[in-house]
Amino acid sequence: MVFRIGNCALMVLFLGLACSTRCAAQSRLGLQDAINKALESRASLKAEAERVVAARGLKQQAGLILNPEFQFSNENLRAGQTYSRDVDTLAYITQPLDILGKRKQRIAAAEGSVNRSQAEYELARLQIIQRVKLGYWAARGAQETGDLLKASVKTFQEIVDYHSARLSVGAISEQDFLRVRLEAERLQISANLAAIEATRARVQLLKEMGQTDFPEVVLTDPLEASGAPIASVDFQQVLARRVEMRVAAAAVAEAQATARLEEVSARPDLNLIYGYKRTQPVDATSGLNTAIVGLQITLPVTNRNQGNRAAATAELRRQRQVLAATEAEVRADYYSALQEYDLRRNEVVTTLEPLRQHAQNISEIAQGAYAQGGTDLLRLLDAQRARLDAELAYVQGMVAYQQSIANLQAAEGASQ
Repeated sequence: MVFRIGNCALMVLFLGLACSTRCAAQSRLGLQDAINKALESRASLKAEAERVVAARGLKQQAGLILNPEFQFSNENLRAGQTYSRDVDTLAYITQPLDILGKRKQRIAAAEGSVNRSQAEYELARLQIIQRVKLGYWAARGAQETGDLLKASVKTFQEIVDYHSARLSVGAISEQDFLRVRLEAERLQISANLAAIEATRARVQLLKEMGQTDFPEVVLTDPLEASGAPIASVDFQQVLARRVEMRVAAAAVAEAQATARLEEVSARPDLNLIYGYKRTQPVDATSGLNTAIVGLQITLPVTNRNQGNRAAATAELRRQRQVLAATEAEVRADYYSALQEYDLRRNEVVTTLEPLRQHAQNISEIAQGAYAQGGTDLLRLLDAQRARLDAELAYVQGMVAYQQSIANLQAAEGASQ
């Protein structure tokens, strides 16, 4: 009778192996909260935003009209002369005439730079969101693993204490007690390693969020995915959504505008000259005031901007190839993410959940048999070890499944 009561108490202790608790005093963090904090805090994203501001400033500068030049000079300066009567005076302004399409193309090239910097900012934003998602689920899985092992260590310590008391009254053999204690020590080592991994994953998540301090946080989003399966979309929609394609297309447009700018830069520069000249003739008692009007033009004889034009044309060809390569990468990325998602979801439904249930059933059968004296302690420990392994495998599988969802959403071009 005492044996059965003791084993029933032991079975109650074993039932606590799968239970895990968290401290309510720690701060709680959901996935969306982590994303929002990352978008607010990441210095690299703020740096990308400043690139957009800088590009807009360059566009404003490109549209400004060139400043005129003022020149003042005196001629016939000699010793003994009266300045107001004997010296010729010239004052004139040279105004660049930007009428051959150069200003228009400068604005177009600067506009292309603005569009590209805006697309690159959006790409940096989505990349941060993606890294936070992956880091969150990795940290969430490490937290769950640590909780499972921590709860198992606590429960097994109670089991060790229970068997120690039974050993002291001669109810069990010393060999059985040593087996229980050995299992508890093995679990403690696993729990310590899991705690280290959980800390590393948490710090990595906070780093991706742009945080400068690394407090203890409890990740609250459940590992179990809810909602309907993600359906595949048409690849043309994927191309339209993906920011990488917008970045590559903006780079092509910028290269085209730059190539046109280099073409028009080969045209002559025109300058209008107008001003005033005062001349003192030798036989006159007063000076003559005259106007100066002229046109200055550069002659593109040897320098017709050949090198810059060739470089801009080559860059345009390069950007078109980059666009084609980006499309191929997007295609491979999408179909790879879709296949991974399908495999992970099938694994969860057909393998991980049945495995978890089977291990729980085996554990309960072993507990019942041990409570009735129908099996030995070694078989019970094996069943409990199998149950814990199944729980850990389930956590790892759910982490991989959640990360496959994040990868598929990113591959489809989701904005969040």
